[in-house]
Amino acid sequence: MTTADLSITAAASDDPRIRRLVQDLDADLAIRYPGDIGDPGGHLDPAVRFLLAELDGRPVGCCAIQPFPDGAAELKRMYVTPAARGRGIAGRLLAEAERTAAALGHPEIRLETGLHQPEAIALYTRAGYTPIPNYPPYQHEPLSRCYAKRLP
Repeated sequence: MTTADLSITAAASDDPRIRRLVQDLDADLAIRYPGDIGDPGGHLDPAVRFLLAELDGRPVGCCAIQPFPDGAAELKRMYVTPAARGRGIAGRLLAEAERTAAALGHPEIRLETGLHQPEAIALYTRAGYTPIPNYPPYQHEPLSRCYAKRLP
């Protein structure tokens, strides 16, 4: 199966496929950051927009875009299932999230990730994200790293 079989579509936050992927993400974060995760995904705004990646009809990844108070967008809940990793799905999801945020009029997209997620840091760096100071509520989190990218 190639990523040519990949589809990325909008999905509701209460879609069972999204809910399952978010549960899997939370479980992954609990392993990477034992005892350190209070609210792993942070608060989701009612205006959040989820994207669902499906490979041959099977849910394999998701992410969310939500408005940031200053007009930027924030990338949340980025996840690709372990079996689907290494196929470029995360990069395609990220690119679609950027297109969606730009189409919604956001001039910038920001995100928070953690030191125990080196593959995520590598993905964001390759995609042109630059480190920024940790923004609330992550400003006092020593394992958090925040990034931003200007959108066209």
